[in-house]
Amino acid sequence: MTEYLQLSGFNVPGYNLTVSGELEIRTEDLSGETSGTARVDKGVKPKKLSVSTNIRCEDAQQLRELIRVIEARGEHGEGKVYNITNREANAAGIKQVRVSDRFSWKPIEGQQAWAVSFTLREYLSVPEKAEKREKAPEPVAQKSEGAAIAPKQEASQPAPQTAEAAQEPLTMLENILHKIDRALA
Repeated sequence: MTEYLQLSGFNVPGYNLTVSGELEIRTEDLSGETSGTARVDKGVKPKKLSVSTNIRCEDAQQLRELIRVIEARGEHGEGKVYNITNREANAAGIKQVRVSDRFSWKPIEGQQAWAVSFTLREYLSVPEKAEKREKAPEPVAQKSEGAAIAPKQEASQPAPQTAEAAQEPLTMLENILHKIDRALA
């Protein structure tokens, strides 16, 4: 069966096209210096597809078109997201991808052709969608025991309004000097 690969309707050109997949499941060793086998799960990362194809030198325009597609940017300057049609991608449940890591082409010795390779990374993987659907825990309101106590205020004295008023009451002498200072000002 001849391999094919489409990125949002663009047929990846060339011959000897191969697509292989990879799924990374990150874990971390918890055993320290012991011989234990304890590990902690760090999550399932997006699937990757490694693509390789050969393009004849006489079909240089096809290589240019492929590079144009690979270089395309999305609305916010990030790599463009492509709908993918490919047997390996479909078998792995990959529906959308972005170009990842690097794109390379080099001459094939003894042939008038380039060996082209690049990596596609799954966009919005199933584990990523599941994480987004999980609700964040509801914040728990803090409660305190007892009743709130209002500050005690004297009936004849209004509540302090400024930092000056919040100072201790003036003595009789300070009060008189304050009134004289205001009158002179």
